[in-house]
Order: sequence, then C-alpha cells, then structure tokens
Amino acid sequence: MRIDEEYRLSEYQDLGALNTRKNIRLKRHKISGIICVEKRAAGKLFPVYQYLKENSSVHIPKIYECIPDKDEIIIIEEYIEGRTLADLLTERCMEEEETVQIALELCSALKILHHATPMIICRDLKAENVIIDKTGHVKLIDFNIARIFREGQHRDTVLLGTAEYAAPEQFGYFQTDNRTDIYALGVLINYMLSGKFPVEQIVRGKMEKIVRKCISLEPKERYQSVEEIEREFVRLYRQYPVSKQYGNEGPNRGISDFLLPGFRSKKVWKMAIAVMGYAFITWFCFSLEIEKNGIAMTGRLLRFEQTMIWISQILFVGVVCNYLGCSENLPLVKSKRWWVRGFGYVLVYFVLLVAAAFVCAAVEFF
Repeated sequence: MRIDEEYRLSEYQDLGALNTRKNIRLKRHKISGIICVEKRAAGKLFPVYQYLKENSSVHIPKIYECIPDKDEIIIIEEYIEGRTLADLLTERCMEEEETVQIALELCSALKILHHATPMIICRDLKAENVIIDKTGHVKLIDFNIARIFREGQHRDTVLLGTAEYAAPEQFGYFQTDNRTDIYALGVLINYMLSGKFPVEQIVRGKMEKIVRKCISLEPKERYQSVEEIEREFVRLYRQYPVSKQYGNEGPNRGISDFLLPGFRSKKVWKMAIAVMGYAFITWFCFSLEIEKNGIAMTGRLLRFEQTMIWISQILFVGVVCNYLGCSENLPLVKSKRWWVRGFGYVLVYFVLLVAAAFVCAAVEFF
C-alpha cells in the first residue's frame, strides 16, 4: 500500500463493527463527516470496484476508496440507511405494484454492471443484497462474488452463488454471463410476490410469463438483456414506464422512444395498424362539418378547428399508449383497477376535447 493510500484511509475514523461476520466496519470521514462503511474483498475484484467507483449510480452504493492491500482490497463505500428486502419479506409479500417498481430499479442497477467493458456479472442477486433506503430507492449491494466475463471461456473457474437464486451455469455447466443475473432476478420476483422460490411455487397472472422466461434452464431461452425485461414490464404494465426507475439519473432515452405509438417496436404488423389508425383519425377529423350560428364554416377557420380536434385525438392516442411516459402522472389512468383506468381515459378524452373547443373559441373571439 502506498503512503498516499495509507493517508487517505487515515482520514476515516473508525466507529466500530457493523457486521462482525462479514468484517464490515462503520467509518466517518474526519473532514466531511460522511458516514460510510469499510470492508475487504479479494484482490481480483479490484477492477469490479474500480469500475463502480468510476460509474456511480443511484441504485448502487457510492464507492469512495478502492485500495489494494496485498492479496485483498480495502473498500470504503456509502453507508445505506434502510432495510433489506429480505427483512421486509419476513413481514409480508410484496404487492404486484411494489414488485414491478423494485424489479425495474434492479434492472437499472444491473445495466451498470452489464454495460461494463468487459461485462460484469453480479452472481449474487438476492433479497439479502437489496436494500430499500429511507428515500425509497432500491440499492443493490455486495459485489464480493462478482466476476468479469471472459470471452471464449467455457465455464467459471470458481463456483459461487446462493443455491436458491443460482442459475444452472453457476454449478459449472457454462460460463456465467448477464443472463445469469436475469435468472436470479426472475427467482427474486417470484419470491417477492409469493414468499416462495420457483421450485416450490410459481406465481400466477401477468408475472408468471416473466418469471418462467427468466428462470429457463437454457440461457438462450431467457431474456437476453435487462432491457428486454424492461420492455416486457412496459408492455404488460403501461402505468409503469421505464423512466420511473432512474431516480435522480433521469431516463436514458433512445431515438426509438420518440417514435409515434405503433412504430416504437418496429414490428411490421403494428406499424401497418398504426398507419391505418392515424389515416382514419386524419380523414375523420378533416371531413368534419362544423357549423357556427347554423351556418357551415369554411376556409381557414374551418381548417383550424379541424386541426385542433385532430391534435386532441392524437394526444389521446399518446395517453392511451403512454407515449414518453406521459401517463405516469395521471393517477386514474395508472390505477390497477380496470374500471378506474377506463374512467380516467374517458376523463382525459373529455378534457382534451374541451381544451380544443376552448382554443377554437378564443381564436374566434379575437
């Protein structure tokens, strides 16, 4: 250990053991006063923790120091005040709404690892390693058995993981990769909803398809990325847009996110239906006959009012299809009860028509 590294460590005052079994100690920075934790890990994990230090996320504890010490590394990281998901699940199972939100935030955490070059695999995603902090953010902790993906390697050299969450490849059948973490995420989703592992009971309903695909024995039959899982959640639960998961980081949008509803999936049959739908809306709106004082309107004023009606219809399509997450701030529309959602859509449609009528009246008045 270099002298400058020893000095940096000396800036942290020891406050005692936080977890004696894992040799984790509570620390306080003498100057800033920040409370943090110190732990040790195998020296081979230095690239993992160094990457996390350089690529911070609201869903992963901030790494303040990562210092080699002989065959180990000393890590100083953010202290997360909250409760583990395992503790919460001893009291009750999660509602579907809570499960979706937690799973989306875990997807965000896993993307930080999986987008590394080379890829980092957590290999220990489980309820005990997920903390819900005081602000409600989900934090993925403990990367002490993470590994870096090696191109061309057929299997892991060391078999590690928690049995209930471990994918088959963690027992030496193949090399672990990002799909290994996807397997564990499927197990965790099942456990959050039912309090049981998939070998005991698989949940029913919308989540069943997601869980079954995540935990397929063949990695090629699982979701191939966490982005695929996010898209599945958005498809099944339109009231939970992907942007909801990013916390203070903000959504990471691509060009496809800005395409009109019907074109975002880039599936030919959906685009064909969208084209016909938009064509019908346009034909219907611009063929409307509008009267004022019993006299049919003509000219620019007619076109303007037809355009306002057309805009209201297109906006309504955007709300129904949750364009750019626009529905997430509409409580009625994102309700879990179908009849409340139906009432919400009717209300939105009425408001848009009234707004269009108000604009048209204002233009006529002035």
